[in-house]
Amino acid sequence: MSLTYRASQTFRVLLAKPGSEDLALAEEHLLPPLVELFHQMSPADQIHGLRVLHSLLAQDEGDPNLLAAALLHDVGKSQVRLRLWERILIVLVSWFAPERSQRWGEGQLNSWRRPFVIAVHHPAWGAEMIRQAGGTEELATLVLRHQETLPPDPAKEIDRLLFRLQEADGLN
Repeated sequence: MSLTYRASQTFRVLLAKPGSEDLALAEEHLLPPLVELFHQMSPADQIHGLRVLHSLLAQDEGDPNLLAAALLHDVGKSQVRLRLWERILIVLVSWFAPERSQRWGEGQLNSWRRPFVIAVHHPAWGAEMIRQAGGTEELATLVLRHQETLPPDPAKEIDRLLFRLQEADGLN
């Protein structure tokens, strides 16, 4: 994926807000306590989740945990909001120096490394939020592992779902 594409993707999503039809679609695929989590997300993260959901629906994916994970995989970011410049910084550093981005993500949240800490830890935060809201363990696992590197042909069903989520996430 090119840097130009990632930059345009970031700006496209950041400027959008979900409409009533989009919100209704999200509510159709989430249990009520999980809908509340979706509403806690920034409009940019909601739009991104909806785009991932649309990609999966276009491929006739029907697993309810996968579709819910499409919407909620970035819900952990709602714990600590990212500013526009921080999102851009994450994209740039992740593109040019992915190892450094990961290493900086192991720092402290109250330091200059804040955006990288959020990028690295939001999957765990999101999985815990989902568990506390009564989501399934499979959904929490998909959210927790959505940034993991997987083999191209996963054998386990959860890994197959995770692969599909990552594929759709990468397109959006």
